[in-house]
Amino acid sequence: MKTGWVVPAQRAEKAREKALEMGVLDLTFHPLRLQDEVAWPLSSTFEVGFGRLLNMEFQPRLTKDPHQRLAAAVGDLKPPLRWQILDDMVLLPSDALLEGDEKTWMAVAAALDCQRVGRQAEVEPGPLRHSQVEMLLGSHGWVNHLENGVRYLFDATRVMFSSGNISERQRMGCLDAAGEVVVDLFAGIGYYTLPLLVKAGAMTVHACEMNTHAIEGLTKGLVANAVLGRCRIHAGDNQHTAPSLAGMADRVILGLLPSSENAWPLAVDCLRAEGGVIHLHMNSVQTSLEDGSFVDSTTKTFGMLGCEVELLHLEKVKSYAPHIQHVVVDLAVKRL
Repeated sequence: MKTGWVVPAQRAEKAREKALEMGVLDLTFHPLRLQDEVAWPLSSTFEVGFGRLLNMEFQPRLTKDPHQRLAAAVGDLKPPLRWQILDDMVLLPSDALLEGDEKTWMAVAAALDCQRVGRQAEVEPGPLRHSQVEMLLGSHGWVNHLENGVRYLFDATRVMFSSGNISERQRMGCLDAAGEVVVDLFAGIGYYTLPLLVKAGAMTVHACEMNTHAIEGLTKGLVANAVLGRCRIHAGDNQHTAPSLAGMADRVILGLLPSSENAWPLAVDCLRAEGGVIHLHMNSVQTSLEDGSFVDSTTKTFGMLGCEVELLHLEKVKSYAPHIQHVVVDLAVKRL
């Protein structure tokens, strides 16, 4: 028996990083996956800010934890607490191993069983949201990333891919969209278009996108998942392309952060006369979620567009910034 820090599954990564920073995460044992929680094994206790401490049985690791392998590989340099694996590439945080050299990158790749190494950077501001990943080891940034049975193809140096949105991509794949026509107004590389086609049974998706690099990745992803014939790509600004889709959609995806409010009238116009569902991605201040004012203001805005609106579901995806939450609001919408 040893002490475990039991936390909600959606806060498991934050707890792991905190325990690593405190030097109390016992990397010689596997964490426990509970129904809606994760238990991290601790080498010593400390005052936790959330979750609870509980004595539990943990299984010992038979091989070194990747954090231990990475720490050994980089020598005197401070190893990062987190990273992202995409295909055979490891993406390091923007502030990681700034004093490293080619020998460092080769050691990192070997420690994490990868072939290429990149470093994250701030996403370029503006509507195209270009990635600015720096390649440290390897000649190109193209990856073929398999997630929940769906393949995403993209150039990580040109297109962003958020691992934190995995739960929402999975949720879209679990919808019952059999036979539906879907309009994705900010399709990107197919973050939600692909799971809707591959897993949820959508008949057709109209994918609107203006970033040519994202369109290239989306096209490759459609081919790789054998669903090219069920998707129509509308290249360019959706303010110009979406009006041609008026009255066609059973479902509309608005996957733009921090807000897609300029496209809300477009989304309403895309719905069939009998109405449909809009999945609205937004950033919200935590207090506005807790007191209900965020949902109230959102539904009132759609009401001002001449719609009858019903809240179907509020999905909390991830923390976007301190006290800011990325959420998805599922709305049943019908124009009056």
